[in-house]
Amino acid sequence: MLPEPVKRFCALSLTACALLLTACAHNCPTRPAESLTLPPPPSLSTPLPSVNYSLTAAESERITQDKLRATRLMSGRTAKPGQ
Repeated sequence: MLPEPVKRFCALSLTACALLLTACAHNCPTRPAESLTLPPPPSLSTPLPSVNYSLTAAESERITQDKLRATRLMSGRTAKPGQ
């Protein structure tokens, strides 16, 4: 048999857990879903860029790679790792 204080502690613990579970179980009020609005369509009078974005990005990447290759760490003249 368990001592009386232990029985009380267990009873209070179980009661507290039951109360906490019932407090967490209620349904919270939910907001109605707000419908998303689409942005306005692009203007037909907006001019298109004179150069394709992909070409501009490719040229920018090539320039960046050339600059990196020109650095000492990226050039073939430096010692290889492990030598």
